[in-house]
Amino acid sequence: MVHIICGVCVLTVGPIALYSKARAALHRAAGYLWVFAIVLLAGTSFFIEYLEVFGLFGPIHLLLVFALWSVFDAMRLIYRGNIQLHRCIMLNFYWYRVVIAGLFNYLLGRIINRAVLGDVHADLGYAVIILGLVCLLGWHLKDRRKFLGSAAVAGRRKF
Repeated sequence: MVHIICGVCVLTVGPIALYSKARAALHRAAGYLWVFAIVLLAGTSFFIEYLEVFGLFGPIHLLLVFALWSVFDAMRLIYRGNIQLHRCIMLNFYWYRVVIAGLFNYLLGRIINRAVLGDVHADLGYAVIILGLVCLLGWHLKDRRKFLGSAAVAGRRKF
């Protein structure tokens, strides 16, 4: 239950943190809540048994370690004053990790699929996934070049 609450919090608070005015009180409060919820979400994910390959662990657990590292790195960057690269990491984290993970909850047999679509329309989960991925691809093609170019200059890193 904690995992689901954190997931909903991450999905709903994320856009507030990402698109509110930087350095404003709302941005900071939403950002800290979002980071707390992401860390708790990742922490509870370690206890979900799904596709174990290495004992109790599977490929999803490796992604969780990467997710925790990304949050740590983004927070480290903002404390060092690298706002542009912090923004780049957080935007990519939300749209390419959180949203895609949320979409894959609509696979057949998943609890969210049954809760939202019901048993009768469970096959529509594939349509939800495809539609979501097409929307992400459109956003990626539209804004990616402009945004990463400015972040690379600001962060002195090449992508």
